[in-house]
Parts: sequence; structure tokens; C-alpha cells
Amino acid sequence: MNYLLILGVNILVISVLVAIYGVLIGDGGLVGIGFSISLVGGVLIVYSATPQDPSLAALANYSDLLVNSVTSILEDLDLLESQLCSVKRGESILLVYSKTPCLLEVDPGVGFAGGSPYLALPVNVLNVLVESFSESTNTLLERTLIAILVGELSACRSVKVEVENGFYRVYITGLTEVLKKYLERPVDPYTLLVLAISSAALRAECIRLVERRIISDGVLLVLKAESSGAES
Repeated sequence: MNYLLILGVNILVISVLVAIYGVLIGDGGLVGIGFSISLVGGVLIVYSATPQDPSLAALANYSDLLVNSVTSILEDLDLLESQLCSVKRGESILLVYSKTPCLLEVDPGVGFAGGSPYLALPVNVLNVLVESFSESTNTLLERTLIAILVGELSACRSVKVEVENGFYRVYITGLTEVLKKYLERPVDPYTLLVLAISSAALRAECIRLVERRIISDGVLLVLKAESSGAES
């Protein structure tokens, strides 16, 4: 359950940042959202400490709170139609929503860069990875995604990764019913988890979500590893 504990602690951090930002700009709505997000972290930390194996139940609660809270922030910032990427910052990874693709110079929380507001959610998945320098990048990414999404979280039955012309095509199938419903929402737990894990496994400055497509019994995510804020 260490992975859930990591998620819980990081979500508590972002909730504090959002609440502080709301206080600074005098926006009571953002302060309320910050407290709402803190519930997500609390739920994860509690579940991570229980003696049973509540991975799926914890993930369902986490996803429900996360989707609703983050969607509210995106609505306030006019970022529902934004682009999503994961940015490597030291030992942490930031999941960044912005209308400017793959912003590298961002800080956790809410801010402005590249002429656009952004929301950056910090996560840390580096300590759950097992590196192997003899593996190809797609094999390492596939193995890591399977270990977390299938083995640790029971979020799906299988994961397959293909690489073509620098694009990573991630096929996730056999989705658990409790998470499937979020595929039609602006915030999708599968996408967030895959982006964060991909940044850690590939050691890239930025992993950009190029396409998300619902397929038979699953979802296809097309990712692009980048080293600058320019579009490719």
C-alpha cells in the first residue's frame, strides 16, 4: 500500500498550495477547493494504513474526490480544454494542465506561464520503479505500468506499450468498472497515472499527452517525450 500513501501525501501538499493561493488572491472558492482536495489525501493515507487489501476501494474513493476537485479548479481557471503533460522536477513529477503545451518552468499549485494559467499537481513515483538499463524503453515502461496498474492497484487486466516514430502508444484493457466511468470526464485517473509513471520510467523532461481514445474494452493513450516547451 506504499503507492497509495505516496499519492495521499502528495495530494495533501497540493491541497495546501491551492488553499494558500486562494487566500492570496481573495478567492474563497479556491480555498474551499483546497480543503476538498485535502480529503483525497486523507482518504488515501487512511486506506494505506488499513490491515486489509483495500487497493481498489481506496482507488475508487481517491478517484471520485480527485476528479471532482480538480475538475472544479480547471473550470475556475478556464482550463477544461487545456493540454496535459507530466514534467520532471528533481525527485518529483508535476502533472500540468495548461493551454501552452509542455511547460517546463512551473511550480506546484496554480500559476501563470506562457501566457496561460496552469494547474500543476505534484506526485512522486520514483521509488516504486525497478530500473534495468538492459531493457528497451518501451519494455521498461510496459513492465512498470503492469507492476503498478495491474499488480499494485488492480486498475486493469493488461497493459501493452508500442513505440512508433518517437510516440508511445499505451493500450490499457480490462478496465475496472469503478474507474471506467471517468473516461468521459475532463480528469481521468488512468491518464494521470500513466503520465506520472511514464515520466519516472523514461526519465524525460516532459511527457505530453498527444491523444486519448476509448477503444474496445479499454483506452489508448498516445504519449510523446519532449525536452522543451515547443510543440512537435
